[in-house]
Amino acid sequence: MQHVDADEDDAKLEFAGYIEETLGHFWALEKNLNEKNAELALVHATHPIAELYDLMKPHLKEADIAFDEKVQKTLLELGKKTGSDVTREEAQVAINEAKSIIEEARNLVIGPELSNNVVFKAGLMIGLLETSIGEYEEAVMNNQIQEMAEFQDGSAFVWRSQQIFNTIKDNLEKHDSDEIEAMYADLWSAYNTKDDPEHVATLANGIINEVGAATGAKIEDVDLLVYVDNIRALLAETKVKYAEGDKDEALRLATKAYLDNYEFLEPTLADIDKDLMEEIEIMLREDLRAMMRNNAPSEQVNQHIDLIFAKMDNVAQVIPEFGALALVILTTGIIGMIVLISKSKGLLTLKI
Repeated sequence: MQHVDADEDDAKLEFAGYIEETLGHFWALEKNLNEKNAELALVHATHPIAELYDLMKPHLKEADIAFDEKVQKTLLELGKKTGSDVTREEAQVAINEAKSIIEEARNLVIGPELSNNVVFKAGLMIGLLETSIGEYEEAVMNNQIQEMAEFQDGSAFVWRSQQIFNTIKDNLEKHDSDEIEAMYADLWSAYNTKDDPEHVATLANGIINEVGAATGAKIEDVDLLVYVDNIRALLAETKVKYAEGDKDEALRLATKAYLDNYEFLEPTLADIDKDLMEEIEIMLREDLRAMMRNNAPSEQVNQHIDLIFAKMDNVAQVIPEFGALALVILTTGIIGMIVLISKSKGLLTLKI
């Protein structure tokens, strides 16, 4: 098998991330044109050339100088070709041409083999979702959109990550695929209600972790007992908020206990005691939240949480301890090496 240098592969992953963000902006551009919002359409038409092209240019020039100039010209002209003085049909022709050019750039720099690798695609999903968290945080406050362009950026990157997921979901276990689809539904619901940025981050991070686990991501050097303590603290607060009648906050805390914490325990716990892992997953992810959504009495919710506490005591006894540094490593079979998802240059950081 041909050896691929790790730095070279990281560069390709980074470049592919810029490609995906560009495609996200094209999607937002189309939506704004459909809604006759010329101002925001122009924002998304010009963002790729204003920011992303400069990040792609070194790779494009190295691969093909003439093609690099073609990409630059296409992106430079996109704003004018989709402006208010052209018809919607003419604008769509320009967008389709730009999409085609961007896909050519992907094949030229990355190549079809790596581009179609499931784990490589998972890395792109992770990068897009990470970026969407920051965009949403800038955009929403007190359930109101403060910055529409950033809100649309976040939406576009979530959408694009889901499009990538749709190309790999048939390669995943059905349970994993179904769970990720359900998580996307929850995330879109949070976008629709302009939910608190912290909760949106919790939901997006839940997808990130599930995608990593489903595609071969391994969490190493993690102090897993920290997650056990976090779950206990969050569920204790869930009891308080639910008893006070704040069901929304109680649901948020319970969701955070699962997505931001228990999800990180699952891979290791599954290797030790899969039955225990699945039992707690159902109790925490499904049963507890269903009780609160159905307005169960506080006593019933508290009893259920106490049962989870007892299960977490068992987890604390069997889970191994690791160091405090958390790294997510994706094993990319197609290139016979380990790909470390990074974003040291601004795109693909995976926070856990």
